[in-house]
Amino acid sequence: MSTLPPPWHPRALDKARDLQNIRPTALSPLLRHMYKRRRLRGLVQRLCVRLEGSRMMSQTWRRILKETYGAEIGAYSYGSVLDPGVVPRGSRVGAYCSVGQGLIIRRRDHPVERPILHPFFYNSALGIVARDTIPLDRDNPLTIGHDVWIGDRVTILSGCKHIGNGAVLAAGAVITKDVPAYAIMGGVPAKVLKMRFAPAQIDALEHSKWWERGISELVANPPFDDLFGDTPHSL
Repeated sequence: MSTLPPPWHPRALDKARDLQNIRPTALSPLLRHMYKRRRLRGLVQRLCVRLEGSRMMSQTWRRILKETYGAEIGAYSYGSVLDPGVVPRGSRVGAYCSVGQGLIIRRRDHPVERPILHPFFYNSALGIVARDTIPLDRDNPLTIGHDVWIGDRVTILSGCKHIGNGAVLAAGAVITKDVPAYAIMGGVPAKVLKMRFAPAQIDALEHSKWWERGISELVANPPFDDLFGDTPHSL
């Protein structure tokens, strides 16, 4: 058993290795095929959790989200970005993101410049027009960086195309434009409330690319001396 000094749990490294060693179940191809049947989708999601530990850890569930909904979700990210259809087709979420409940992401708008707003006249799924007459979700993809914290009931509108690494979106915020890395955003419409770190610290975080490492490596070799906030300005 590996042991680490406080505040690490005595078995932190062993636990991290166990988590990193979770692999897709041998039933992964079958589960992905089963998900094509709508009545089996709830069962498939439960099986992914049961067989691969949790939705946060399940590689099979991420494959399903990509194959069925066209959304890419990075390693260890969790929350409502793992709910079916929340992340629109063509959009991408980075690794280690923490996302609250009730996230809404919009990638296109009603055509306010036209005399009629109703989707009968722009959405081909309704059978009136032969093809969509406004850009599709995948034509305006959203990119969410790594280690982003999104609070409950956040709405991200079509004017926002990129959310930088380490950003914080406060609960209830309505995001209408791009979010700088390590910014704390809040309000309706949201604005920058403060930056989490000074520019030199942000450069150090970005240069480290720590989010490309697995959890066991981060535990065994922490990328920063002040990982637990004892000296928050020494990055």
